[in-house]
Amino acid sequence: MMRSTIAALLLLAPALVLADDKRVAVRGVIVREGTPTPIAGATVLTERGAIAVSDVDGYFTLEVGPADREVTVVATGYATRSVRLGDGVQRIELVPASGAEIIEVSGKAPEETKPLSYKLSVDEIRWIPGAGNDILRAATVLPGVARIPFSFGGLVLRGASPRDTSVYLDGVEVPIAFHFGGITSFYPSGMLSDLAVTAGGFDTSYGRASGGLVTLTTREPRSDRWRLGGSIGLFDSSIQAEGPLKSGGILIGIRRSYLDRIVDPFVEEGSPLPSYWDFQIRTTFGDSRKGGRINPMIFGSIDRVASDELALTSLFVRVAAPYKLQRGATTLSIVPWVGTNRLTFSDREEVEFGGSEESFSRPFYPGGVRGEVLRDYAWGHLRGGLDFTSGFLDQTVVNIDGDEELGGDTTLTWTDVAVWGETRWKIDDERFAVKPGVRMETYGLTGELVIDPRLNIHQQLTETLTLRQAIGRFHQPPTPGDVDPTSGNPRLLSSVTDQLSLGIDTKLPEEILASVTAYFNYGTGLGVKTRNPRPGSEQPEPNLGGLGPTFELLLEKQLGFAVYRENLGRARSYGLEVLLKRNVGRLFSLLSYTLAKSERTDDPRVLLGWRAFELDQRHNLQLAGSVAFTKWRLGARLQLVTGNPYTEERLVGDSIVSGAPFGSRLPVFFSVDLRADRTWHRCWGDIVFYIDVQNATNRRNVEARELGFDDFTGEPQQEDLRGLPIIPFLGVEFRPLL
Repeated sequence: MMRSTIAALLLLAPALVLADDKRVAVRGVIVREGTPTPIAGATVLTERGAIAVSDVDGYFTLEVGPADREVTVVATGYATRSVRLGDGVQRIELVPASGAEIIEVSGKAPEETKPLSYKLSVDEIRWIPGAGNDILRAATVLPGVARIPFSFGGLVLRGASPRDTSVYLDGVEVPIAFHFGGITSFYPSGMLSDLAVTAGGFDTSYGRASGGLVTLTTREPRSDRWRLGGSIGLFDSSIQAEGPLKSGGILIGIRRSYLDRIVDPFVEEGSPLPSYWDFQIRTTFGDSRKGGRINPMIFGSIDRVASDELALTSLFVRVAAPYKLQRGATTLSIVPWVGTNRLTFSDREEVEFGGSEESFSRPFYPGGVRGEVLRDYAWGHLRGGLDFTSGFLDQTVVNIDGDEELGGDTTLTWTDVAVWGETRWKIDDERFAVKPGVRMETYGLTGELVIDPRLNIHQQLTETLTLRQAIGRFHQPPTPGDVDPTSGNPRLLSSVTDQLSLGIDTKLPEEILASVTAYFNYGTGLGVKTRNPRPGSEQPEPNLGGLGPTFELLLEKQLGFAVYRENLGRARSYGLEVLLKRNVGRLFSLLSYTLAKSERTDDPRVLLGWRAFELDQRHNLQLAGSVAFTKWRLGARLQLVTGNPYTEERLVGDSIVSGAPFGSRLPVFFSVDLRADRTWHRCWGDIVFYIDVQNATNRRNVEARELGFDDFTGEPQQEDLRGLPIIPFLGVEFRPLL
């Protein structure tokens, strides 16, 4: 009987094998709904128990049979979904389970003992009306970020000057995150993982900034196959490519603008107009847990603001190789980098009257290395590091009608060295934690040794309610141009700002993320422009095309002009920031409100008392939202912001008399922006058409005010400089399947 049974099974075996031959390998990719963002670590299960897990690119491969095509997809932070697999590459979209930011961790939870950072994902940047898919314009919707007149680029955080904010891309400090005078950032959103704005209270690992931090993180290159994407917009176009290398991946992007050609017919003749282009290459090799992970990268930007007579060009390039190694509870990070900056200014204003064409440039070569070691313990962690930065500022190269010569006889070379450390103690399983730290740094430009103590505390009051406190001191050295021996002040020292903040953040019903933060900053020793006492050292300041103090404020750091300053200024700012945000399913909504006051003092020998900061805005209300339909996403944004202060001028006799410095204020700024996106899914990816209408109400807001004269009577009168009318941003994105 047994032998006959075995014989029957042997006879049936070929049939069973033939039946099983119908099983095929099905490949798919798992992404977040409505986006190309891959979901790594998602589990795909069949009814018969077969399992596959998506890789870092969101891809999985699973063998299925004819009756085994119904699968269940499970991923942390996303709603579980059941789908039926077909043939070819399957695209499975998952809906986020909540509006909370999804943070992937390896080995430990993210640290909470730090001030609240306002974050925007790439998807949210694309959804915010009025942003035009750009991180700069999207960041202005966040609390504590002032609105910039005339759509200039830059970030003003809690009343601090743009020069007081440091910007980092993957751990590398960049001269400026945004194209100056432009309407877009230096880095395209398609290559970005996320943007975080820390308006103050950052820890001791960062220095040389007395305002805030903007940190940009590049997403990892896809390494399974090559992809090509890009965008065509009204003002610029870009192309991006990514794919595998021998033992890693590479991500390449390049973008070029033609904004000056588009805007030229709509502005006054002779107005300086911006243009730009940028490039980025990022590679990745290795594993941080197996010999280390290295990410060689290069990025650069060229900005130009020009009219028929004047041209200002600024460029920078950075080359870096961030490295990370994890060994158990110890993490080592090293970021070496080098680069160059170059500023060129040309003036053809007098050529038509027989004058000569003049230009000058001054090259700058910085470099450095940041390194840190982090050791985790059951009670908290120990972290410390070294921050080494050096630079060489060459002589000014002057060109007059083609004859090139060196201007002046001075060069500057300096080295800044910082050592910092912190310890973090947690009590009651992370419900309470305190993180004291100290940063000691020598400034080569000023010869100072500065010490910055800082303290961050957080309390987990409930499962959803967190209280955060931060207090610390932040030194900032002057720019190389400010201490130039010829036209600057070699005795100029660093400024110092003391910061204090108290915030609370929570998750409300309906998956609403909410936060309220109060802050107070007080700065002393600010460098303010005064008369150079050295005989014969007076030099005319460069003509910036009449764009006023706001433009000068935004550009003074990266321009590097030699300006004589003294440590006479003070600054104080205080306010309240409120944020409500919900990002669930098809609906995204955000409300931010900032109540703030920012003041300055200048040279006490000329002016006593406090005056309003150039970009002080008492009230700043932002409302933004969008909703997704089957193929469309529609959104709107409202901005209501207090007008900026200005100095009123009037004619008394034959003289122009100025009122109190920044003692008057412009009318309230009001704008409504609208956005619509249409998506077409294709086998290779998505085509997304968008129209982003800025200032849809066509309200010509007053952006500046100056003394002018009536064209017919010649009588003096106040003239309003108004912002641009309704502006439609049109574009098409090509997003490859990830």
